[in-house]
Amino acid sequence: MELKALKRTVGMVVPVWFHPSTPSEQVEELLSATLKDWEVFLLPERVVIVLDGCEWCLKPLQRVQKALKGKGWGIALLEQNLGKGGAVVAGMEKLIAAAEPQYIVVRDSDNDHWLTDLPRLWQLAQLMERERQTDHFIVIGRRNALHFPMSFTRGEWERITDEVLLEAAKFALAKEGKVPDLTYFAFHTNEPPDFMSGYKLFTVKSAKFACQAMKEEHERFPELDLMRYGWEGVPCLSVLLTGGLIGEVTRMTYRRQPVTGYGDQASADLYGRQILYALKRCGLKGEPARILFDNAIRRSLLWTQQPQRDTLLEVRRRILTQLEAFSEIPDEGSRFF
Repeated sequence: MELKALKRTVGMVVPVWFHPSTPSEQVEELLSATLKDWEVFLLPERVVIVLDGCEWCLKPLQRVQKALKGKGWGIALLEQNLGKGGAVVAGMEKLIAAAEPQYIVVRDSDNDHWLTDLPRLWQLAQLMERERQTDHFIVIGRRNALHFPMSFTRGEWERITDEVLLEAAKFALAKEGKVPDLTYFAFHTNEPPDFMSGYKLFTVKSAKFACQAMKEEHERFPELDLMRYGWEGVPCLSVLLTGGLIGEVTRMTYRRQPVTGYGDQASADLYGRQILYALKRCGLKGEPARILFDNAIRRSLLWTQQPQRDTLLEVRRRILTQLEAFSEIPDEGSRFF
């Protein structure tokens, strides 16, 4: 019965981009694995796949569509690469216009987000609606660990970014005499929510809100190119700042991702932009910005080896300089713990 209700209420958006050097056979294999068994959980008119400026992926996708009997899927081909945020916004708007569902799940195209985890995200969404009588929330598919699938360096950057987003939201809400409601994720762990996870379930209200927030924040902070770099952080932070909820359920993930658009070298830029956005958006500058950022990086193992340490300090310098908050960290080489 629940599976039938899920199928009646959920739509799915899958943004697709693979590096041009990726073999067509691998693209087809990953898309097939990502979309396999779609008919168990979804109606064809509620599946939208967005090719983000990668027209060459259309033929592999069409072969997958035929093999999986996906007639009726919506396929959006963006002429230019807009980044994940631009692709998801385009996909959500297409899905809402064609067949407005009650919920929209966003999944990546590399089979890292298993469809069999979808019912658990949906069940938590149902619980949150019943208990809080609101549909202003996002449910995250949380990973059990960051380092195995993401690599040591990127996993550490994600942990730092997650903490900055949560603490910045607390700061902004506190200025209004408010606190964030952590009920639906605090029971998982002492760590902050897995904001950077790409597997998320939105109500249609929060999907529309996320699309609008992405457009507005992209225009507000053009130097950060948030449509490309900010999809995971901007909607979550915006929901928290407007009194919404974040929920989490654990999900499966690769022990090691087969493909990624962001390697270790790009991590500092990808996450540094989201960190700077969160601090700016929440009105942090000067000494409070420095303390909040330094609190987040103190526990990071990026301190312990090169070149990660130098990269971390350079990102710190760039971010805090823009916030009129930079000062050198004293040499801690002889400090006892």
